[in-house]
Amino acid sequence: MAVDLKTAVSTSNSTTNSTSPWKELSTACIDDPFFLLFKNISYSRRENVLARERKTILRNVSGDFRPGELTAIMGASGAGKTTLMDILAGFITSSFEGNVIVNDTERNLVKFRRSSAYIMQDDNIQPLFTVEEAMLVAADLKLTLKPRERLRRIEEILSVMGLKETRYTRIGDLSGGQKKRLAISLELINNPPIIFLDEPTSGLDSVTSKQCIRFLKRLALEGRTIICTIHQPSASLFNMIDHLYIVAEGYCVYTGGTRNLVPYLSSLGLRCPTHYNPADFIIEICNGDYGDYLLKLVETIQNGKSNAWRSSENISSNKAKEIIVTHMSASSRVLEQSNIRVPSFEVEYKHTTYYATGFWKQFHVLLRRNAIKLLRDKCLQLDAHHTNQILETKRLILYVLMCFVVTLVAQAIGFIIGAGLTVQNGVIFGPLIILPFTIFSGFFVHLTDAHPYLHWLFHISFLKYGFEGTMMTIYGYDRPKMHCSDVYCHFAMPKQLMVAVGMKQVDYWFCMTVLIILYIALDTVAYIILRVRLRKRI
Repeated sequence: MAVDLKTAVSTSNSTTNSTSPWKELSTACIDDPFFLLFKNISYSRRENVLARERKTILRNVSGDFRPGELTAIMGASGAGKTTLMDILAGFITSSFEGNVIVNDTERNLVKFRRSSAYIMQDDNIQPLFTVEEAMLVAADLKLTLKPRERLRRIEEILSVMGLKETRYTRIGDLSGGQKKRLAISLELINNPPIIFLDEPTSGLDSVTSKQCIRFLKRLALEGRTIICTIHQPSASLFNMIDHLYIVAEGYCVYTGGTRNLVPYLSSLGLRCPTHYNPADFIIEICNGDYGDYLLKLVETIQNGKSNAWRSSENISSNKAKEIIVTHMSASSRVLEQSNIRVPSFEVEYKHTTYYATGFWKQFHVLLRRNAIKLLRDKCLQLDAHHTNQILETKRLILYVLMCFVVTLVAQAIGFIIGAGLTVQNGVIFGPLIILPFTIFSGFFVHLTDAHPYLHWLFHISFLKYGFEGTMMTIYGYDRPKMHCSDVYCHFAMPKQLMVAVGMKQVDYWFCMTVLIILYIALDTVAYIILRVRLRKRI
């Protein structure tokens, strides 16, 4: 017998419905729910680039996450919970062993990535955009609906998420809870059947955390598979979770319902004190505060393979499908009346090679986004920097052109560093790579003053050609004598200045040609590195 979704939602949240700003998302029915199963997942990595030994993060863990359930991966810092979620989400694709199965078939990583959403712990959303503008950009990139239907979809999501009153507010002015809800709203645009969240309650107060978890439960009841990591929840948040997956030192020590955790520990002789948070108790056990019970916990739960402690009150696989079908039939009339079409993978991506929208559509949307950002990112500055330079259109154009090309070359080097190194290594080695170009640019040390054995370092520095080109635009091209109020000015004649700095024979267009060649070569290298890295991940 099918279970009505509204009844299920109202029953599970009857004590909080009156105060919650969230309502049911009528167009959020999931026509293709994801049953996620993973077997014998092991993962190890090097601590740093120079380390030979690999540190084991996950040790042969297994489990299954189902639609209709809010699943929380819990554990102490360094236990491996984020690594496990990254593997399941497809962020980590190499150096791990095991199988990830979706709906009884081996995971198709390309399809899975398009159909899933990953919400990071840090909400890196453009602070200069309003809530509605951010939603419009996401809708334009993810949906192929008509503009009116996209606006209607955005309107409904903002209303459900309690963000309708802040739709014209800049994101930088939102509270932490509102930013978290906006991050979820941006992913709900294309109605993903599975959502991963990295510590969604981090940085939120207790009231906002409860509202966030409560809404995630409602998203799960609509047929989604909701998976989040959580460090050490409070007792109230702990009881709101449907399915708990606890990791410690790379092992699974418990998988099942939250209400079954205390009986599970009691069966092993571990009595949770009265009025004590079970989440704190299990973390203390994993840390060895009550003795060495880790291996016993792993053996009892079979490192995640046992489903003996799953809560009977949670929605089973068949029940989840039944609820989804009931919800779809109940909401089909709303869909037909509102002409809102819920996108699915088969409809939106079947005839698309990589993305839901074409290249020129993406280019137009991103160009509009950057234009808005530039117009609003204002800074306080002088109208003009008065240096008594000669006012000639030719010099100005050549100067700006040279600066533009130097920027392109520097950007290409940044692409190489970003594509070839991790964020941590890029921060360390990036400045070290740029430093020689700066030292041997000709500004700090002139070419004529350096030892001949070091001249090659000047010739490979892109900043040298940029510096010489700009000097040529300012002091070259037969510039007349410069104004000087002193009795004697040695460098009043621009030619004397150019000779003194060793730039008598500088050719502007030669410098420009070298920079363009460097830009093309470096950009090609960055493309090759990025292509290789993406192939390894996919």
